[in-house]
Amino acid sequence: MKLWIKLTATLTLALAAVGLGGGHTVHADSHTAFINRLSKPVLQASKKYHLYGSVMMAQAALESDWGTSTLSSEDNNYFGVKGAYDGKSVTLSTAEADGAGQFFNTMVQFKAYPSVQASINDYAQTLRDGTTWNPFLYEDTWRENATSYTEAVDTIAAHYATDTNYASKVETIIAEYDLTSRFDDTTSNTDDATTIQITPGVSYATDTGTATIKTGTIKLYKQVPGPSVDATSSKTATLAGKTVTIKQRGIIKSSQTIWYQIKSGSTTGWVQLTDLLNLQESH
Repeated sequence: MKLWIKLTATLTLALAAVGLGGGHTVHADSHTAFINRLSKPVLQASKKYHLYGSVMMAQAALESDWGTSTLSSEDNNYFGVKGAYDGKSVTLSTAEADGAGQFFNTMVQFKAYPSVQASINDYAQTLRDGTTWNPFLYEDTWRENATSYTEAVDTIAAHYATDTNYASKVETIIAEYDLTSRFDDTTSNTDDATTIQITPGVSYATDTGTATIKTGTIKLYKQVPGPSVDATSSKTATLAGKTVTIKQRGIIKSSQTIWYQIKSGSTTGWVQLTDLLNLQESH
């Protein structure tokens, strides 16, 4: 994992800590502006994917050096995520830590995003999807599993970062800017009906529109039945021929099977694309 802490930023923090001059005011205002700018997309993503927003915000601050790193300012990558996004990437020199905690420079390909929102959403989905070899790698960062943000931080530090001090750095930012009250206390570990039940291996996207349920009996699922989830379903014929509202879209990555979360009155659930007629999307 990339550490984008610049020497000048470190010096500023040190001066502020000992109360020299007016540096602390400038440092706080700059960081507050960063938090305000990323507040809305972090809240949206953390609620949608049932994660700790405080951890996401602190990571974004640490990884991007509060939005001043080249990777964040030019390519909207706020989490140091490797790879390519929609085929776009950038190769940069960065510092990695070896097993002994010693840093070395290496050239790495990072994702280049079209927007801040895309970066935050992609990272949130990474925590939900895990890796191709282990979709549950970050399951202890999920709010239904982690009883506190510190448990989520420990999991991320163990699997996502190479810096042995990563957890303490993230937790220091959370505490200094009281991120729990701003990003975690507005939701809960059980959250509300707007949070979807996530299935690992499924790519989600907010969607709006309408469709008509086909005639006959269909299966309505509580969540997308993916490769590793045997989702609960119920058979119903009461929706046959009804116009329903589209809420979300989910695509199973391995099979490219498309699912839609639909709502009709007080009934909400997931159905396959093949159960819908006259689909009109406006996402």
